[in-house]
Amino acid sequence: MKFSISNTIRTNNFTDPDIQTKLMNLWKENAAFIQQANEKKQTVAAIYHDYESDYKGDYSVSIAKESDSDDAFDTTMYQWKEYSVDRSDSLGVLNAWKQVWADEDAQVIDRVYDFDFERYSPSGEIAILIAVK
Repeated sequence: MKFSISNTIRTNNFTDPDIQTKLMNLWKENAAFIQQANEKKQTVAAIYHDYESDYKGDYSVSIAKESDSDDAFDTTMYQWKEYSVDRSDSLGVLNAWKQVWADEDAQVIDRVYDFDFERYSPSGEIAILIAVK
């Protein structure tokens, strides 16, 4: 699967006091882009990329949709560890990320840190996919 991006922000999970506002605004600013993807039954993603270091450093996040474009993020480049998100939990995405970080700290996974993504499938399923070595 390939993804082409719409808009991008730069942030940090631990040192950016405006992270929540930035992320919410990123989704709001891309509402029409997301609606078009949903109407075409395309997968929508939040792509995490341009990592400064590890999950504690700065990174970019982009809203994206499924694409055939050659300049898109190509998921076939890596092996992926998938973390399911509990959609019944309002903090499901955050809790899944916390599990990713815990697994990394416990050396359960060895991350590539090129790009990772949250996949929002047309069926409503949400998963976080982490590129691993």
